[in-house]
Amino acid sequence: MHTIPNSVVVGIGKGGSCKTTLATQLSGIWASEGKRILLADLDMQASATKVAGLDPLQHGDGRHLMDAVLYGDELRTVQARDNLDVVVAGRHTKGLSNHLVTANGAAESFALPFEKLMTSGRFDRIVFDLPPSGSSRLADMAMQTGKYLLVPTSSGVDNIEGLRVLAAELEELESDILLLGVVMMKISAAAHRKRAETRSEVSEILAGVADPFQTVIRDAGAAYDDSRKAGLFLHEYAQWAATISVTNQIQGKIKIPANLNDLAREFYELADEVDDRIATAERLLEGVQ
Repeated sequence: MHTIPNSVVVGIGKGGSCKTTLATQLSGIWASEGKRILLADLDMQASATKVAGLDPLQHGDGRHLMDAVLYGDELRTVQARDNLDVVVAGRHTKGLSNHLVTANGAAESFALPFEKLMTSGRFDRIVFDLPPSGSSRLADMAMQTGKYLLVPTSSGVDNIEGLRVLAAELEELESDILLLGVVMMKISAAAHRKRAETRSEVSEILAGVADPFQTVIRDAGAAYDDSRKAGLFLHEYAQWAATISVTNQIQGKIKIPANLNDLAREFYELADEVDDRIATAERLLEGVQ
């Protein structure tokens, strides 16, 4: 089984569990800090592609990944920011997923173009944004060939039960992927009891497998929506907002979410925490070899 070096898979779970938000915001922050990031969008809805500010129709609509996996073409990427390239998804992503259902050696074929990119030295890290569980064979391929796994969750019975299913699936999965931890997302900063209960439940489910991350990402719908409309990552939107004076906000009728800076800060803290866990895992893996 091939393992894609320096790859982080973000996903597993139903739609709306913040997978794309987590994958895109971390990718944007890591790129801004100087890491060369490849964001691989594996969802035919191309949400990560759009969050990065790219139009799927103008960039192959998922054709580039399909050609690389099926025909051995060099995987073409699109630059979205300094240090950030995207593997664009779209309507061809579904066709590729369908083909991989019956293809022989599907995991190896999927991994090969990404392995070539990492061997070329163009990127320091690949971030895979998965589609909802059960909707794409590409999610299975990423889980079988990825190196590290990040799982977002929020409070609520459905999400917590989804983690129980995940824990059981990881034990049966034919993969060496390492679960870095669970990121608790969209939980109100004022809901201290809810945060504590969710952390306790996640810790119980993942006992002996991984720990939840210390950083919790708050619920801030307006900030997410406004940054998306502006075509900016949250940290970019917060930097832009800091340049707008109160007078200009009033005269231009610009409403900046009050919790924007806190939300951006939490993603920065989470990015550092994920980096630390990857570094620790790398040291442990080197010691085993």
